[in-house]
Amino acid sequence: MPSSFRTYFLKRTFYVFISIVLILSFNFFLFRVMPGDVTHIIIPKNPTNETVERLTEYYGLDEPLVVQYLIYMKQTFTGDFGESINYRRGAPVEDVLSSHIVKTVVLVGAGTIIAIGLGMIFGREAAWRRGTAFDRVGGAFFLVFYCIPTFLFALVLVTLFAQYVPGWPIEGEFSADYDSYGILGKFWDRTIHVLLPLLALVIESIAAFSIITRSSLMDVLTEEYMVTAVAKGLKGRQILRNHAMPNAMLPVVTVIAMNVGWILSGAIMIEIIFSYQGLGYLMWMAVIGYDYPLIQAAFLLEAVAVIVANFIADITLFKLDPRLKI
Repeated sequence: MPSSFRTYFLKRTFYVFISIVLILSFNFFLFRVMPGDVTHIIIPKNPTNETVERLTEYYGLDEPLVVQYLIYMKQTFTGDFGESINYRRGAPVEDVLSSHIVKTVVLVGAGTIIAIGLGMIFGREAAWRRGTAFDRVGGAFFLVFYCIPTFLFALVLVTLFAQYVPGWPIEGEFSADYDSYGILGKFWDRTIHVLLPLLALVIESIAAFSIITRSSLMDVLTEEYMVTAVAKGLKGRQILRNHAMPNAMLPVVTVIAMNVGWILSGAIMIEIIFSYQGLGYLMWMAVIGYDYPLIQAAFLLEAVAVIVANFIADITLFKLDPRLKI
């Protein structure tokens, strides 16, 4: 790879490493600066003497703060996040997280991909047909949904389906008799359970991608090199595809990276309203249950996901924007 790209790549990688170390440090000290003894925060209520001794040794709670910090860093870099103290007492945090992460990736990952694709298509068409009925109606529609809070739209969906489609499931990931179904029955049951929260997520997210794509493309279409492309005899859709969209993608890539980075955090309000037990729902339960090791691990995963997504966006923008290569 060219030296300029290699230098940029190594520099961004170093920044990512420093950012992760700082987040790890913040994650460690956050619970140590809270009022009271950290032992009472990490060790569950009404523990046995054996549990107290085991967790004290595991976290190094009887050691100086520096030693505790080194133990924490070593455990984290080896994928050991401790034990859940309330949500699933005694279970390794990584085991608790794994099942919830899969559910969130299915819901929020699929919703984000659909929203990105449809949002960019609608935004592109609105910009290309600016001033037409399609642009005005579509712009008003997406602006309304962009301004509506996520939880409010989700509650509206729950109310409408509960009243007018009473047989449609509005909570959970599957039915109570899920185990009695065959393979196709289980697939269909999970599908209809995820459709409603998926719809709420897509409608809420698609508006942002549509608006930013339209705005960016509108700016590009007024540039002088667009007039030059027309003068050279290029066709309209050819200009849009080969000249306008690649340049309009720069700000869109940043928005996409932020949304992809937040996939692991889940759509907390949507997951709570629909009782969909993804990572966002798990975080909420960990907070109200004072399960600090679980909160620590979930916060760390989300922060690292955002950092990595932004790193990928930086590398992508370097490839797309020739001005960064100067």
